[in-house]
Parts: sequence; C-alpha cells; structure tokens
Amino acid sequence: MDAALASLLSARAGALAAGLEAALLAQNAPHYREAPTDERRARVERVVAAFLEAVRASGPAPFVAHVRAIAGERAAEGYDLREIQYALSALEAQAWPIVAAAGGETDAVVARLALVTGIVGRGKDELARAFLDHKDRAEARAAALADRLDRLFKGTDSPPQGQ
Repeated sequence: MDAALASLLSARAGALAAGLEAALLAQNAPHYREAPTDERRARVERVVAAFLEAVRASGPAPFVAHVRAIAGERAAEGYDLREIQYALSALEAQAWPIVAAAGGETDAVVARLALVTGIVGRGKDELARAFLDHKDRAEARAAALADRLDRLFKGTDSPPQGQ
C-alpha cells in the first residue's frame, strides 16, 4: 500500500466529491443533473469512498465491487452508459491533479497516477460488463415477450391465469 497516496487522497475526499459533483452538473448527464441534491451527493460520496478504499488496498477490488453493485441500479433507472462512464472519468480527472501537485520523485508520481488510472479503468471494465449483461437480459426478455404475444394473437398460447 502507498500510505502517502492513501493519506493524500483521503485528506482531499471532500474536494474529490465536490469536484466530481460539479463535473457531473456541468456535463450532459441528465440523470445526475436531475437527481435530488442529497441523493446525488450521497452517490458521489459513496463512489469516492469506494475509490479511496481501493487506493488503500492498492488494487481495484473494492472499487470494482462498488461499480458492479451500482451498474444494474443505474441501468434500471435509465442512466445511459456514457453518463456513468463520464462519472468515473471525472473522478479520475479530479484525482490526477491532486496526485501530481503533491510532487515527489517522478517514478513515485507516475506509479501513483498509474494506480489511480488502473483502479478507475478496472471500474470502467466492470461497468461495461454489467451494462452488456443488463442489455442482454433485457433483449432476451423482450424477445420472449414478443414471442408470447405472437402466440397469443395466433391463438396458440393461452392468457395468464388469474388475471
């Protein structure tokens, strides 16, 4: 674990969250913009907390788990994949200047930036995987419903009982 990086970013957690929220409000991310302020802030703070947990762990697992947990929720709420991708990219964009401004030996700074990017990158990979899974399930359900509707119109399937 890079204790200095964990300490640096943890001390700036509020700034990370505020910057991320401002970035989401400034972009074409309607679901984030239209969300109630308290809900949006809580979500931003949770993603920052998961990111910081991953930094402390020196690996992406806690962040990936958080992204996996929220991806299905956001898809069901109608969020576009690009909105959530933007949120993750904006988090990375908030962290980089903090790490770079802290200075240090070039190799150490590069390693810290690589960790930040690696954590967020793995989160994006998981996000894509979760959205594709959600899309596949939705398409399969739509196909099954369309097939059932065709059978109902043809008279080869009976309507649901008790309705």
